[in-house]
Amino acid sequence: MSSARRRQLGSWLTKLRQSAGFDVEDAGTALGCSASKVRHLEAGRSKIKRHELVTLLDLYGADQDVRKQLDETRQQAEQRGWWESYRVPSWFEPFVDFESFATEAVNFELDLIPGLLQTEAYAYEIHRAGRYTTNPVDISRRVQARAERQKRLTELNPLRLRAVVNEAALRREVGGPAVMAEQLDQVMRWCELSNVIVQVLPYGAGAHASPSGAFALLSFDNNEAVGFLDTPLGGHTVDDPNDVEALKYVGDELRSTALPAPTSFELIRSIREAHTAQT
Repeated sequence: MSSARRRQLGSWLTKLRQSAGFDVEDAGTALGCSASKVRHLEAGRSKIKRHELVTLLDLYGADQDVRKQLDETRQQAEQRGWWESYRVPSWFEPFVDFESFATEAVNFELDLIPGLLQTEAYAYEIHRAGRYTTNPVDISRRVQARAERQKRLTELNPLRLRAVVNEAALRREVGGPAVMAEQLDQVMRWCELSNVIVQVLPYGAGAHASPSGAFALLSFDNNEAVGFLDTPLGGHTVDDPNDVEALKYVGDELRSTALPAPTSFELIRSIREAHTAQT
């Protein structure tokens, strides 16, 4: 079951209700339930049945295009997510869920190559060094899940990725020089896609807008967005509008501080050659 899809559906219903001038008590009366249940539906904490959705859309005067889109989202929310069979950490599942239907991702990494750009060898070394599992089977499944996520970059309507990577992440020898040379080759291949932009935050940039850690910001076709903060204890989703706006500001500041994409590409090439010289 997709909790992210339920939250997206709930957000749409909230906006429709407010635009139509109704409060949660009005919606509860139409459904024959409490206002508390309506709040749960709008927060994505409860499953909404088709007849409940139809009743609310009738009340709000939604047009046919909106009805079709929301009913499709309701059906998608009931489907099993592909990631559920890959033993993805529970704290990471919401992010993968949201990422599966986002239209754009902004990613900042301090010490690692962004997950969507990683090779299998690099991803394996990262998971092997982590504290979440040492089970080779679990590590292998999580590496496979990362490869599955990368398909979003090459599908018919691909995810747009704008990544800012700290120079240290490019120079750190994860798995040794050969693994890093292969990894940076792959980053450069990803950069050839029109929907992928990679900028490097060089050492010379000095202090920057996100010194405390990595984060991602996912945007959707309904102009909603959610953030994700990565910490040594795991990660958590950020959906408070004020916090999301703060992350957008930080992302904009980082992109303005980082090298332009063409200059970044040449720096990546140079660092790749340095890794190759050590093999």
